[in-house]
Amino acid sequence: MTVRVPLATRHRSGRKTVVTPMADAVVPVTARADSASVKALSRALRYQRMLDEGRYASITEMAAAGKIE
Repeated sequence: MTVRVPLATRHRSGRKTVVTPMADAVVPVTARADSASVKALSRALRYQRMLDEGRYASITEMAAAGKIE
């Protein structure tokens, strides 16, 4: 059995967007990113990278250097 799904990718602002054919003229719902979640994830990845590179020995040391709790 073979299932074929027609789709196309388009580059918008450096991101890939999957565009599928519209069925029965139904407008697709667009997803919106929660800015607080994106910001928290970005910080978490930055903190992880700093720990992996050895800039700080622990999270406590990193928090003290950044003056955060």
